[in-house]
Amino acid sequence: MRSLTASATPSVSAPGRSKAAPVRPPVRKRPRSRLERFMVRGGIACGATLVLGITAAWGIQTGWLARLGDGIGASLLTETARFGLALDQVQVTGRSETSQAEILAAIGVQRGTPLLGVDIQAIRQRLIGLPWVASATVERRFPNGLAVDITEAQPLALWQRQQQLYLVSRDGKIIETSDLQKYAKLLIIVGDEAPLHADRLIDMLASEPELQKQVTAAVWVGKRRWNLRLNNMMDVKLPEDDPEIAWHRFAEINRQNQLVDKDITIVDMRLPDAVVVRQAHPVQLDKSGKPKPAKSGDAALIKGNDT
Repeated sequence: MRSLTASATPSVSAPGRSKAAPVRPPVRKRPRSRLERFMVRGGIACGATLVLGITAAWGIQTGWLARLGDGIGASLLTETARFGLALDQVQVTGRSETSQAEILAAIGVQRGTPLLGVDIQAIRQRLIGLPWVASATVERRFPNGLAVDITEAQPLALWQRQQQLYLVSRDGKIIETSDLQKYAKLLIIVGDEAPLHADRLIDMLASEPELQKQVTAAVWVGKRRWNLRLNNMMDVKLPEDDPEIAWHRFAEINRQNQLVDKDITIVDMRLPDAVVVRQAHPVQLDKSGKPKPAKSGDAALIKGNDT
């Protein structure tokens, strides 16, 4: 007799009814690590600082903080400092003659001051007021620094005025210094407006470097032209117009005739087609051709541009 096995008969849903969805157990979230919690909190803090910083910067530039009121504006700036936008370091470049103490005194801002509250233009003006500083730039370096770059004056000459010597820069301004001896090799210039014209003079002299080494002083005459004094006590008179051309002519004549090695006190270059030379002790001949005593200061005329 065959045995019968029962088979599972699939249940048939009644028409119009849907099959019930299986019930899933709730998923438990993995707890955040300490690093993740730190990053979230740090992101929130940075975001808040950024919003405060942008708001304060916009308020300063547009004048909104001033209209809002000093008390509220100061409070907002204080909040930016509390979130890290406070001055902590100053970077200075370009300094040589100016001391670090002078720079910091001119900046005049204490550590911890809200960086957005620092008056950049006021600092720049105080820096330019220092004796050696010709120009300065000041920038904020977020989150907590200032970058200061200065350009110092270039010593050009020593200006003799009322028996005193003053160090002057290329732009004609006096540079206050306590050590003039350090610049003793610079050219001495004389005349009320000499510093204002010295830069062009120095450039002109530099075009004949070998001859420039023998020039020890220059006198600004009549507010219009220069007389040069050489180290052999010779005076070279330059014209008002085109002194550079006259200077090159003198250099060429000297190369051909070695004027600086002769007993000459004055070389007048003011004529465009001739040079007047005055000897200290000119030699004169009598009727018999023998030298006779000469009067000091007699002049000789050299005609032409190349002799």
